[in-house]
Amino acid sequence: MPKILLLAMPGCMASSVQVALDMFYVANRCLEKRVGSALMDNEHFIAQVVSPDGRAVQSASGQLIQPELAMAEAKAADIVLVTSLFAASASHSEVDNYLAAQQEAAAWLKAQSDAGALVASACSGTFLLAEAGIMDGREATTHWLLEAVFRRRYPRVRYHGERMLLEYGNVICGGAFFAFTDILLKLLERYGGRELALMCARLMLLEPNRELQQPFMQPSGRNHEDEAIRKAEQWLKHHFDKQISVDSAANAISMGTRNFKRRFKAATGVTPIEYLQRLRVDAAKRQLEQSSRASTEVIWSVGYEDASSFRRLFKRQTGVTMEQYRRRFGPASASG
Repeated sequence: MPKILLLAMPGCMASSVQVALDMFYVANRCLEKRVGSALMDNEHFIAQVVSPDGRAVQSASGQLIQPELAMAEAKAADIVLVTSLFAASASHSEVDNYLAAQQEAAAWLKAQSDAGALVASACSGTFLLAEAGIMDGREATTHWLLEAVFRRRYPRVRYHGERMLLEYGNVICGGAFFAFTDILLKLLERYGGRELALMCARLMLLEPNRELQQPFMQPSGRNHEDEAIRKAEQWLKHHFDKQISVDSAANAISMGTRNFKRRFKAATGVTPIEYLQRLRVDAAKRQLEQSSRASTEVIWSVGYEDASSFRRLFKRQTGVTMEQYRRRFGPASASG
């Protein structure tokens, strides 16, 4: 079985460390049950927690995570798991400052990858993979709130924020925080077989093979520093349910339409029309979650008259139909 290093970074989510240790513990117990006896050292998953300097790391919520050794003391591993780094709401400057202080960790991670280790991370941890150059020319995903920051910092990485998980040989990256469990199940399947991964998923009530984080995404919250475009976003949020155009949004902030389109895409990563569509889909999602209104009424209330067109848009953005979304997230008594 593989030797695993779990890199605990300052400001990480403490549970990203513990959930990995607990899942490997459960996997080892499942292996013992399968063979009917205790396991030899080379027959079970061995995970060690490391930190950049070997000292305790303070998590985002204040707990101290005590590592077993420092990065420099760790020998080559089969798997290196990187915890989250910073909050999904982090600004461009906060991300830049954090990563500037973690260049040694990025270099260490690159060395582990070059030596043959499989490197994996979810949520903001993907930034360290990209910082190390491991993601250059590849597709990547991270928490959907961090898309604009990631795109600006790593233009050589092909970003696909709708995906829950992306895998390329010796690299795996995941979306928001609990995509870490998807990565762990993927590793259990790769090194212990599909039967083991499914057994652990059943025991821990996890859903295997999730592909998309689209159903969970919201259109607001992209981090950027263009104050005029922030005003345009607010205007769109207050008028999305009306018959509006790009021209009217540009006029609302006293900007020419062509310049508005260019600056809006640069700041948010999407066009004004795409942003408006996301607002309408998000408003529909909230109604599907909280009410039993008929789907057609929901569609009309968010500014669409063509129901079939909106249904296609909803499916394209969320990966599921309106009825599937309601069954998954809506009131227990609601129907399509």
